[in-house]
Amino acid sequence: MDLSSHPLDGAVATSTLTTLASSDEAAAFDAFLRDAPFAAYQQTRGWAAAAPGSPRRGWRWFFHHDARGPVGAAVIRTTRLGFGRWLATIQRGPIVHDPARFAETLSALLDALRDAGCCTVQLAPRVRGRALPVMTEAMRGHGFVPLAQQSLHQATGIVWLDKPEAEILAGFRQRARRALRSADKAGITVRAIDGADDLLTYQRVLDDFAATRPEYDTAGLPDAEGQAALVAACGGALLLAERDGVAIGAHAFVRQADEAIWLSLATADRDGASPGYPLLWEGMRRARAMGCVGYDLAGLPLDEPRDAGEAGRVQFKSAFAPHRRVMPPMQMAVLDPVAHHLLFGARQAYRAWRRRG
Repeated sequence: MDLSSHPLDGAVATSTLTTLASSDEAAAFDAFLRDAPFAAYQQTRGWAAAAPGSPRRGWRWFFHHDARGPVGAAVIRTTRLGFGRWLATIQRGPIVHDPARFAETLSALLDALRDAGCCTVQLAPRVRGRALPVMTEAMRGHGFVPLAQQSLHQATGIVWLDKPEAEILAGFRQRARRALRSADKAGITVRAIDGADDLLTYQRVLDDFAATRPEYDTAGLPDAEGQAALVAACGGALLLAERDGVAIGAHAFVRQADEAIWLSLATADRDGASPGYPLLWEGMRRARAMGCVGYDLAGLPLDEPRDAGEAGRVQFKSAFAPHRRVMPPMQMAVLDPVAHHLLFGARQAYRAWRRRG
C-alpha cells in the first residue's frame, strides 16, 4: 500500500505502509524521525541501509499523519516466515513526537501490518520519563507482552555532557581517571578516521576483536563501511586509538536527537594501558562539541551480570559513573493467531534447535 496523498498537503488523514516514492515524502519521513524527542538510529533509513542483510529480511516504512502533518512513523524490519506471512520487528520504535498520540499511532500501525500479511509484531520504543507509563499502557492495551528473550538492552547508562569537560571528567570514578592518565603516559592517542586506508584499518581492528572474543555477539553490527555510512547519515564519528603508529582500538558513536550512543568499541590485545578509556572519553568530547547533552553507553544489565564477559563490560562502563535509565522491553503482539503459532512457532523451535547444536 502507498500513501494516497502527500502527508503535508492538508488532505484527509491517512496512515499506511509506504514506498516513500516521492522525494518530498521521503524528506518528511526522515525529518519526522530525526527530530523526534525519542529518536533512535534504528529508526532511520540510514540504519536500514547499514544493518547486516539476510535473504529472508527486508525493510518497510510506516507513516501516519492527519490533515495537520505527521503523527507517527516507523522503520520496520521484515522477516519472511512463509505462505505470504511475515514478522515485523520495530527496534526502538514506532516514533511519535507527542506521547499522547502513541496509542493512535500504534492502532494505525497494527491495522496496516495486518492488512499487509504480517502475523506477528515485535517492538520496543526508546522512551523514558513521564512518557514511559503512557506508552507502556498503550502497548498493553493493544495486546503486547514482553518477550522471554530480549534482543535489545532494557537498561542503559547515560553520561551527562551538559557541563564543562573538567566537570565531566571529575564525575568519573577514580578507576576511569587513572586509566586515562595511564593511557596518556603510554602514548596512546585517539583520532578520527580519515580516508579509505583508515577505514580498512578500522575494519581490521573489528575483525581481530571478533576473532579473539567469540563469546561477544557482533552479528547484528554493521562492518566498517556500514558504520561509516550510518555516521554520515545520522551524525557521530569513527575513532581509532593508536600507539607507536599502530592501531590498537576502534570506537564509533552515532547521534540520536540530543544524545549520542555508543555503536561499537573494539580493542586489540595490549600490554599495560587500555585504549578503551581514551576512545570513549574522546567520543564524549566530540559528542559534546556537536551539542549532545548525554552519551548513551548502549546497555547495562537489569540485574547481576550473566557471565564474566558481561561483568567485565559492566565494570568498564561503570567507571564513567553513568546515570541509569530503564526503557520498555522488547514486546510482541499476535495479529494472526493461526499463522503465528504455525510459522513463528516453527521459527522459534528451529532457532532453539540451532542454539542447542
